[in-house]
Amino acid sequence: MLSSTRLAPATVVPGLIAGLVGAATIDVYLLGVFVAAAHLFTLGRFFSFIATGAIGKSAYGEPESAWLGLAIHVAVSLAWGVGYAYAASRAPQLNARPITSGIVFGIVVMIAMQLVEVAANIYTLPNTFVLLNEFVAHTLFFGIPVAWIVAARSHAAS
Repeated sequence: MLSSTRLAPATVVPGLIAGLVGAATIDVYLLGVFVAAAHLFTLGRFFSFIATGAIGKSAYGEPESAWLGLAIHVAVSLAWGVGYAYAASRAPQLNARPITSGIVFGIVVMIAMQLVEVAANIYTLPNTFVLLNEFVAHTLFFGIPVAWIVAARSHAAS
C-alpha cells in the first residue's frame, strides 16, 4: 500500500491539471453558446452569475464580482478535478473507461451544481435550451476532459 505522502502528488497533481483544463473547456463552450452565439449574457455577467452563489444577487451590480466569479469557478473546478482523481485512485476501473466515467461524472457535477444554485437561492427553472447546454457542457466539456486527463496521467505514472 502506498503511503499517504506518495499518494498525494499522484492524486493532487493530475486532479489540479484536469480541473484546470475542465474549467477552461467548459468556459469556452458556455461562453461560446451563451455569450457569443445566443447573446444571453455578457462576459462579465456570465462570471457575475457565478459570484451570486457567494455574495447574492448584488453581484450583478458590482463589476468586480466577475473576477470573484471567475476565481470561484476555477477553485470549484480544481476541487472537482482533485475529487475525481482521488476517486479514480481508489477505483481504477474509472481510468479504464474515461469517456463513460467522464459522462457519469459530468452528470454528477451538473446535478450538484444545480443543487448549489438552489441552496444559494439563485436557481431558476431552466428551459430546454439551457438544460441541454448544461448537460453538454458538464459531460462533454468538463467530465470527459477531467476523466481523460486523470486516466492519461495515471497510465503515464504506471
